[in-house]
Amino acid sequence: MLVSDFMTKMIITAEESTPVTNAARVMAAEDIGCLVVTKGDVLAGIVAQRDIIGAHLLSKDVYQTMVLADIMTTPVVTVSPEADLGQVISVMHQSGRRHIPVVVGDAITGIVTTTDVIRVLATMKMIADSGSDD
Repeated sequence: MLVSDFMTKMIITAEESTPVTNAARVMAAEDIGCLVVTKGDVLAGIVAQRDIIGAHLLSKDVYQTMVLADIMTTPVVTVSPEADLGQVISVMHQSGRRHIPVVVGDAITGIVTTTDVIRVLATMKMIADSGSDD
């Protein structure tokens, strides 16, 4: 199964100059675990909930002044839409990342998360189990 078959196509991005407090509000409102950070139209980094929590723990005063460029993870580990499920799992395992942007050239076409991978694996297991009832 290819990444393009199960990636999340609706991605939410934010400019690297976005205040961390605004990004946290967007993530909470959209119920998402990460934001893809851009500089113009170019992928610049990624910010996960853990990054935001870590920034908040520094101090409330510092947190209020931070922008995404201050806390984003870079370089960003990416995959192509033609990568298969096994490749994505390997990339996640080797990089320790739970959110992997999907890119074609410079264009961000989606994102694959551990939730997406688990959903695919659970579906495959259900299909395999239903075939063994014979």
